[in-house]
Amino acid sequence: METKLTEVQRRVFEAGVKPQICYQRWVDEVCAFLKTTAPYLGEGGRHCSVFQSKPVLDKQPDILFLGYNANEDYSYAGIERKRFWEGNPSFYEEGARYKDPWKVWYRPYNAMKFANYTKPMEDGNFVFMNAVYFGSSKIRQLERIPDIQPAIDKCLEFTREVVTDIFRPKVIVCFSIPDCFDRLNMKFKFDAVVSFSPSHTINGKTYQCKQVIRMGLWEGIPIIGIPHPSGLHNQDDWGVIAHVLKTIFISSNTKE
Repeated sequence: METKLTEVQRRVFEAGVKPQICYQRWVDEVCAFLKTTAPYLGEGGRHCSVFQSKPVLDKQPDILFLGYNANEDYSYAGIERKRFWEGNPSFYEEGARYKDPWKVWYRPYNAMKFANYTKPMEDGNFVFMNAVYFGSSKIRQLERIPDIQPAIDKCLEFTREVVTDIFRPKVIVCFSIPDCFDRLNMKFKFDAVVSFSPSHTINGKTYQCKQVIRMGLWEGIPIIGIPHPSGLHNQDDWGVIAHVLKTIFISSNTKE
């Protein structure tokens, strides 16, 4: 399945405008927004976190992993522009992402390793970012801040722009169905949304996943909602989910 360019992207490429230029413009707009918003969200303001990984701008990313917001419950401390280009330093410390506290990464990575298909999770093939840029320990905590909803909505619009117009990944995976996939679906109205509990047969034995997966299309891009990795412990469920993702990833790399 081939992910086609949006009309915006087509015009950009026809005009010879590099994705890096579009991304730089987007970063400038996001930083300006955060500087005038985050310091005034509740007492002490809100810490800002957009990217965990580096962006992929030299090609179409195989996959974009999307969390709702960062579990970083800190006050405002300025904007680190270099994180838009270099990602979260702790994510790139040698071996760090494959152990605590990076359950959100190493659990799906280990599952994909079990499925013998880690290519989309190797550096240079993926983007890992947040849909909302203000950190908190719980989403409800963030939503209780007075008058924050317009700021959340603005983050989501920025995310839609960078995901569907600039990165245009082959596949999007949301970490958490209720917190990420469903919230984005409520705002952006994905197409062809389905929910199912997958199964997979290995060596003649069929494993039925106890978890639900959701799938849809976001402006033509396949988007999948899976349980949040920090809360999913069952290895059999991870094995089934990994094989489903493998099938989707391989399909997304096969041109019709």
